[in-house]
Amino acid sequence: MSGDIKENVTRRSIWLRLVFMIVMGVAYGVAEFVASVVIVFQFLTSLFTGKPNDRMNRFGRNLARYFQQITVYMTFATEEKPFPFASWPDEPHEEAPVVEDSDPLSGTSEDAGDAAEDDAVGEAQESGVTEADDDAEDAGKPKE
Repeated sequence: MSGDIKENVTRRSIWLRLVFMIVMGVAYGVAEFVASVVIVFQFLTSLFTGKPNDRMNRFGRNLARYFQQITVYMTFATEEKPFPFASWPDEPHEEAPVVEDSDPLSGTSEDAGDAAEDDAVGEAQESGVTEADDDAEDAGKPKE
């Protein structure tokens, strides 16, 4: 058993991986700063133009993928080294879904609330339950 430990501790590949992990840790910190700049830029762009910048959306998705690649490498889930030892992640361009008239704090839009209410009314009508039945039941009165 102690021979295995000595062999593992003296193995060059594990120490080389430590060097790569330190480099990737620094890269992660730089990427965090870049992500903060992108976040502020996208907020200001949305504030003044009403929508986020498409190129920054793509860059943000690629940056998120880069965070994932670094984390997967540093947790020993893969031996594949991320950028700068491999190419930069380049996800295909996709338009981010934009929800009109939404409340950013609740995560719902006015139209979505109306649609949910309409769905509830439709389900009640399908089951034969009406609002009057619900009110009568709540008041303890028999249904008409």
